[in-house]
Amino acid sequence: PPLHTEGEEQARRLDERLRDKTIHAVYSSHLQRARQTAAPLARRRGLTTTEFEDLEEVRLGSWANGEFRRLIAEKDPTFLEWSRRRTWDGIPGAEGDTVFRTRVSTVIHDLADRHRGETIAVVVHGGVIGTFLAHALSMPYSLWMTCENTSIPKVRIGAGGTHVVTVNDAHHLFDPVLKA
Repeated sequence: PPLHTEGEEQARRLDERLRDKTIHAVYSSHLQRARQTAAPLARRRGLTTTEFEDLEEVRLGSWANGEFRRLIAEKDPTFLEWSRRRTWDGIPGAEGDTVFRTRVSTVIHDLADRHRGETIAVVVHGGVIGTFLAHALSMPYSLWMTCENTSIPKVRIGAGGTHVVTVNDAHHLFDPVLKA
């Protein structure tokens, strides 16, 4: 679905927060909300957003098409048991944690290699962010954080490795320390 009016405002505030930041390229998943969030960043800089299907959220198999959200809302026992694993494994027909990590990290590392010495924006979904950061930090659990919409994780990727600089920075929306 498209961004809600609140999501449009969040994308505008993200763009305003990064207005003075040089960004050499903008990438997003092919899903509409990511494209819409990326658009102001690209437009301000006269860039085109390049989309990658492999940057989409986890492929949920039997829990796709709203089933995942339904299971959450109903506090389904199968979902609750699965959620204790803290990985994407165990969803019927889904791609699983290792496949998801590999898919996402391959694209992001390829983009970093393509843009050595440059700054790029990669606009994706919360599960993608958490999974990539778990990969970068060598964490066993991909489901370890809640991502705020339009939050900014800053990651440096280069010859010295992958370094996570910030996680879930949403100061353009609110002060996360003082948020109730």
